[in-house]
Amino acid sequence: MQKLHKLSIENFRSIGESPIEIEFRRDVPLILIGENNAGKSNIIRAIELMFGEYHPAFKKLEDYDHFNRDKNTPVHIKATVVGFQGRLGMHGEHKCTGFNFQSSKGQSSLEAVQEDGNVNKYVKGELREELACTVVGADTNLSYQMSYASKWTLLSKVTRAFHERLIEDPERVASLKGFFNDITETFNGVPEFKAFRANMTGIAGEMMSSMSHALQFDFSAYDPSNYFKTLRVHPTDGREIRTFDELGTGQQQMLALAFAHAYAKSFKNQGLIFILDEPEAHLHPNAQRWLAKQMYQMATDGLQLVVSTHSPFFIDMDFLDGLYIVTKSDQTSVSNTNKEKLAAYCRETGAPKATGDKILPFYAAHSKPEILSGLFAKKVVLVEGETEELALPFYLAMVGLECLKEGISIIGVGGKGNLAKWWRLFTHYGIPTYVCFDNDADDDAGAVKRKDALKAIGIVHADIEEAINTRDWNLKPKFCVFGRDFETTFKSSFAKYEALETEAQQVFGGSKPVVAKEVAKSVCKGDKAEGDIGWQKLKDLADAIQKLES
Repeated sequence: MQKLHKLSIENFRSIGESPIEIEFRRDVPLILIGENNAGKSNIIRAIELMFGEYHPAFKKLEDYDHFNRDKNTPVHIKATVVGFQGRLGMHGEHKCTGFNFQSSKGQSSLEAVQEDGNVNKYVKGELREELACTVVGADTNLSYQMSYASKWTLLSKVTRAFHERLIEDPERVASLKGFFNDITETFNGVPEFKAFRANMTGIAGEMMSSMSHALQFDFSAYDPSNYFKTLRVHPTDGREIRTFDELGTGQQQMLALAFAHAYAKSFKNQGLIFILDEPEAHLHPNAQRWLAKQMYQMATDGLQLVVSTHSPFFIDMDFLDGLYIVTKSDQTSVSNTNKEKLAAYCRETGAPKATGDKILPFYAAHSKPEILSGLFAKKVVLVEGETEELALPFYLAMVGLECLKEGISIIGVGGKGNLAKWWRLFTHYGIPTYVCFDNDADDDAGAVKRKDALKAIGIVHADIEEAINTRDWNLKPKFCVFGRDFETTFKSSFAKYEALETEAQQVFGGSKPVVAKEVAKSVCKGDKAEGDIGWQKLKDLADAIQKLES
């Protein structure tokens, strides 16, 4: 099957002179994640430009399609492909291995690359059509994809493939034509239809008779160029036929994906890149989980999938090599890894037993959407559990650090033993990550878990010993220790904490995380008492997080 294997993009929209390169893994969806305006949509537009409905050589790019809106800056997009059947060269002796697109000063060109490295400057439409791109976004109108509005719609692709199989047998064609002729005669049994047909044909023939190629107009029950164009696709509810407009956008996206999946399974020699742009926009969380599960199965069946998303439900750690994090400072860049690189990084940061074969199943088994949401953050603060996760945002906001506004995720990892594990993953992707814990030794009597976390982030032996033995605040550039435990330290830091905690327990019961959250809200609403050392400590913590770099 025809596939897109690699894509290089340079000077296109937010992508600058440092080109980004993306590899499309076999049987693995390409997942693009990143904050708004990072450049995910520009990557999709580049794929669509190369393999979409319009031939890129005849596509006039706008100013904004060039990096920094400079039309003198040439756009370069290079695609490596596999499985193409069309031949190149003087005598058709070469396979097509890719396409090169360039646009500068309002002039665009497309070349096909031969297996010997030489290029063909004239790219036939038939060659491009071997691998087509379909984009289904949050504003999808499924009725377009299920129509014959152009030969690039999903329905047109399917019926064209049907037609090619049909006409391989002349007897089958003759038999089908006879059936359609019978249908036409039945239509002629309607007097108004017969009269209109005769009048329209006569008038059209008279008006066009002087032209070099005289044409006449006729009604027909079939399209002789494609018998299958008489087919129509309709959604049904039970046995009732519905219109596409009656479906929600999420349903339309899922139906389009199912149609593309069936196409990929049925026609192994017809390439299709199916792009889902923000599928979570119109799906509730359970539907997102279900769609994500189906997506990964569809990819293994041969459908080449690209998904741009803001939802952690579409991240599967077993398929980590298909995940690209898109970021933007002066220009868009991407980061990607694979099991061997991740395992090597884990070994370098204190996990000597990490291997490529075990690392992805290990992370997949321990991952949850709440933790994976850190991959969407600008910075991550790792804490032991829900108590700190729920309470800290209120305290930090009071000292000037609005975590949500700044794109900072505070993530509870479920215990000290998980701090190093997730620190390794986030920092491997270049996401600045800060670590917070306390010295409650109930589940870490030998301090093994705390030492593991501190060694991972590069803390030397002397500082480790100081950190694990502190009974009060211990603030450092990469980590913070909340003394003996979070509650005890905050009681000693805020005069009203203990009284507010008692009140919260009477109202909300014994849930430590809920009580800690409610106390934090009350502390932050009240007047700052003299002697409350906690505010300066929290200010120092906020400063350390803000200064943290990858």
